[in-house]
Amino acid sequence: MHCQVNDNELLKRFWELEDEIPMSKERMYTEEERRCEEIFAETTRRDEEGRYTVRLPVTSETPEVKHYRMLRVTFGVASSPYLAVKALQQVAIDEGHMYPMAAEKVSTDFYMDDLMTGCETKEDGIKLYREMNELLAKGGFELQKWTSNSQELLKEMKDFENKGNEDEKEIKESLKIKTDEIIKIVGLTWNRSDDSFTYKVVTPALKEPATKRSIIADISRFYDPLGWVGPSIIISKMLIQKLWLAGIDWDEAVPTEILNEWLTYREELKLLSNITIPRWIGIHTGDIIELHGFSDASKDAYAAVIYCRVIDSNGGVRVALIMAKTRVAPVRQISIPRLELCGAVLLTRLMIEVATVMNIDRSRLQAWTDSTIVLAWLNGHPNRWKVFVANRVSEILSSLDTHHWSHVSSKDNPADVASRGLFPADLIKDSMWFQGPEFLHKKEIEYLKPKDMNTELERSKIKSHGTVTQGSEVIWERFSSLTRMIRVVAYCKRFAFNARKETLEKRLGFLSTLELNEARSICIRQCQAENFHEELAMLHKNENLPKRNHLRTLNPFVDKDQILKVGGRLEHSNLNKLRKHPILIPKKSHFTNLLIDDAHRQTLHGGPQLMMCYLQSRYWIIGLRQLASSHFRKCVTCVRNSNNTQNQLMGQLPSARVTPSRAFKSSCVDYAGPFQIRTSKGRGYKSHKGYICLFVCMVTRAIHLELVTDLTSDGFLQAFKRFVARRGYCSDLWSDNGTNFTGAASELKRLFASEQNSMLSEVAEALATNGCNFHFIPSRAPNFGGLWEAGNKAKPVLGGRYVQSNTWHFVSYHNLKKMGPHDKHQLSNKKESSKSVHPVKSYEVTNKKKIRKHTDELRTVWTARNLKIKLCRSRALLRVPHLSGVDTWGATTSNIVIKSHDVFTDSQICVYYLSRSAY
Repeated sequence: MHCQVNDNELLKRFWELEDEIPMSKERMYTEEERRCEEIFAETTRRDEEGRYTVRLPVTSETPEVKHYRMLRVTFGVASSPYLAVKALQQVAIDEGHMYPMAAEKVSTDFYMDDLMTGCETKEDGIKLYREMNELLAKGGFELQKWTSNSQELLKEMKDFENKGNEDEKEIKESLKIKTDEIIKIVGLTWNRSDDSFTYKVVTPALKEPATKRSIIADISRFYDPLGWVGPSIIISKMLIQKLWLAGIDWDEAVPTEILNEWLTYREELKLLSNITIPRWIGIHTGDIIELHGFSDASKDAYAAVIYCRVIDSNGGVRVALIMAKTRVAPVRQISIPRLELCGAVLLTRLMIEVATVMNIDRSRLQAWTDSTIVLAWLNGHPNRWKVFVANRVSEILSSLDTHHWSHVSSKDNPADVASRGLFPADLIKDSMWFQGPEFLHKKEIEYLKPKDMNTELERSKIKSHGTVTQGSEVIWERFSSLTRMIRVVAYCKRFAFNARKETLEKRLGFLSTLELNEARSICIRQCQAENFHEELAMLHKNENLPKRNHLRTLNPFVDKDQILKVGGRLEHSNLNKLRKHPILIPKKSHFTNLLIDDAHRQTLHGGPQLMMCYLQSRYWIIGLRQLASSHFRKCVTCVRNSNNTQNQLMGQLPSARVTPSRAFKSSCVDYAGPFQIRTSKGRGYKSHKGYICLFVCMVTRAIHLELVTDLTSDGFLQAFKRFVARRGYCSDLWSDNGTNFTGAASELKRLFASEQNSMLSEVAEALATNGCNFHFIPSRAPNFGGLWEAGNKAKPVLGGRYVQSNTWHFVSYHNLKKMGPHDKHQLSNKKESSKSVHPVKSYEVTNKKKIRKHTDELRTVWTARNLKIKLCRSRALLRVPHLSGVDTWGATTSNIVIKSHDVFTDSQICVYYLSRSAY
């Protein structure tokens, strides 16, 4: 509506506010006001709810609204297909009581505006022709282009048409009766002469370049409503799916791989014109009719095909292809068993449709599949499976019961080629597709049921709610081995699984890796629930941990298995999941102790560092370093093999070591060797063992060497005699508990007690006057003989090199005798102080100088002053550069405690003794 006001003054007055005269009882209404009040009272009323209703007068010259109805079926609108079919059916409903035969055919045999039907005899055909024309004429429909495979029936139709009125005769005969041999029916070509269906494939010239638009246009030209050439048509459907997945535009050139496949397929499409499908399937009145359907699936598509099996009165069997349908697999990846189930659903729908059209009882339906999993799903109740499987199983069982389904091998399943695709050249040669499998042609069919049916993957998950109790379970404390605890839990879980699941697939035999991992996860969750229950409760509520919580810095989270793990910033790294997010383990837990003990065993009693490296690949144990070190110190095996044995505080040196005296007056003795020696050079002389007897001065640490041929007491006595003859009498002699020394001690006592001996007179006089006292150190205490052990250690450094330079470590007796004085010279000439950097204070103190000094003054007795100046001064020179660098025993270690377990080692034979001290 459009309105225009010309008076500007009137417009201004419209927006101005007029002065309202206050209402009063004395004031009278004006004529205008009184009229408004009357109109308001006449046109306005108020209902019970307080709403106002106003009646407005409408004055218009518009004519009254009329009602129109569509009396004809129009084409080109959305409702046209429905109206065309509904109009025919409505005519049959309204007038069908007068024409029962035609009314039944209208409701079942019409496809859009085409009637496709048949009759048993010629008389029935004529009757149907007449009733159909009269019935549809009631609704204003006129049937044209009648045709039949019976020439007699066509002649009767012509005669009936000629009997009509003059107006009907004027209609062209081509519109009334079709006499051509080739006729198109709903996209199919029917050859009336041999009563068969054929395909006419016409492919236009190939356009360059091939695009998605051109390929789909060429594919759409081919029409196969009943799926008789489905194995070849599915290839074109797969091509369309590939084109969409390629993501190319409509007019963009297709990829080379798709183009080559399309060109090969396009060239063979012409061969489909050679395929002939008989229209009549050989059914007579009284024959037994069965429908057998087959389904199969592959990763690319799934298909269903139906055959009609006719058994005549003589027992003959005829099999004919009825219908097939193929579908490509969804773009989203689905497992093969699920695609097989989709094929079974497609087959069920198809069989019900065909059985309804052919009026076949459902007891005559039989479905076949080569999937044992699908048969297992059909044999179980739908509520046992997951939603995807349960819905489809319910749909199948609502139409076909379980006893309608049987198993067929893949080689006898004709739907196999339809699910994989077959080029036209190969389809023509495939007799099983058009005639059905061989076993359908037999009089008796063996229906098989598979024995092994595994449906575990599609079993629905049973959800349950359980409460977690806080506190440590006593059962966990019963295990001292992680492996045993995990295996016990795994067996308990297996028992629960086998007792709860209603399936033939029981878990038997040895424990699998999956079962052991599940048991380990149960132990971890139990350990975390006992120690981190507050943190787990907060994380389940999506709450942040408090700032003072000791786990906050680890940014923990709960994974899908309800296990607490360490967060971090390594999500996009190439590390495995456990390295990126290790499992959190508490410090004080029996499970933690078992983990550390297992790591210690797995690393072959490795040290704390190795244990930490092993555990940190999967777990984040709080306080791991302290726990690993503590466990390592408590391991008996590791303590036995550890080199860090306790060293007690050494005792005071004996008086002979700290009292100045003549060289070799107080000595110690030990043996070195053995060496292989010969009595002479040359060939033919045998070698035997020899030893070196070391005499070490207790005061000057000078060394005297003697050669002995064996370890007997007599051999030592001979060496001792030579030592005394060379160095003078020896008042005190220390040694270890060697058998040769203990035997020599008793022999010396006997010699010293006797006045007659065969020793040299000078030695005999000294021994007779002073005697020689043998001292033995405690058993298994080599630290008491450190002085001669050091000399014994230095002997191989010089002498050993000389011996090793000789071939096969053999040396002659004379060479060994010559080597003794030379070694004595080198060992006694060993420096006790380093050369000073000051040219004036440079003075070297050696054991040889002490011996020579003693030889020069052998006739005089050393005084305290001489010792202080000569000997003690040399010792003072050693103090700063040498003695200050020697480690001292400044810390004491605990002694053996009563009722304690201790390990004693013997380094000579590598034996460990575990003992318990008592009172």
